[in-house]
Amino acid sequence: MTNQPIIRERTDAQTAARLRLILVRLTRAVRQHGAADLTPSQLSALSTIEDFGPLRLSDLATRESIGPSVATRVVASLEDLGYVQRKGDATDRRAFLIDLTSAGRAILTSLWGQRDAGLNARIAQLKTADVELLLAALPVLENLARERDAKQLGLKP
Repeated sequence: MTNQPIIRERTDAQTAARLRLILVRLTRAVRQHGAADLTPSQLSALSTIEDFGPLRLSDLATRESIGPSVATRVVASLEDLGYVQRKGDATDRRAFLIDLTSAGRAILTSLWGQRDAGLNARIAQLKTADVELLLAALPVLENLARERDAKQLGLKP
């Protein structure tokens, strides 16, 4: 009889807790650089529209894992800031698509540049061997994120 499943289960739980804490801390550190006057929800919505847009409001809500009324409020606030605009949907005249404005693209470009620079400065302080480990871990982290996105949209990862 082996304890392998018990050890694996305990290790997985410890790994998940450790990874969660690391991600929270890194996220906080990255957010300190280039703190725009955007809420995390607004920034996330802008990023999703940048990556997958133009999007219908319902598609944005699905990708963001938020309800339609929350998506409506986030989009309205981004419209007020001039970062997104609604356009007619060529395939469905009753619907509209949400897309970034030039100001929306500019704020994301500026913010990502500042945050990337801040994170790059931290990475530059690491030993070469640690940078190599970090680079080796990136595909695994990308797969974790991709799996979540695929499951959320009902797709196979």
